[in-house]
Amino acid sequence: MKDRNELHRIVFNKTRIILTRDLSVMNPNLVEGASGLVVGKLASYTLKVAFPKVTVGVNWQDCDIVEGRTGMPTDLEQPKVIPRPRAINDE
Repeated sequence: MKDRNELHRIVFNKTRIILTRDLSVMNPNLVEGASGLVVGKLASYTLKVAFPKVTVGVNWQDCDIVEGRTGMPTDLEQPKVIPRPRAINDE
C-alpha cells in the first residue's frame, strides 16, 4: 500500500493481502507474493495477517490489498520458493 488511507478499506476476516516485500527472515513461508487474510490489528499500522501456515504482524507498507478476493488463501495459491540457506552475516 502506498497510502495509509487505504487501511480504511480493510475488513477483518474478509480482506486478502499480498506481500510486496520478502519477509522470509521471519518465516520461510513469507516470500514476496505470498497472500494472507487480515484477521486483526496489532498496532496503529501493523496488521495481523493469517497465512496458511503462520499468523504474523505485517507493516501496512509491506503489503497490498488483493481486489476481488476474500477469505483465507489456500496453500496451493502461495508461491513455491525454495528458501536459500542463510549465512551468519546475512541480513
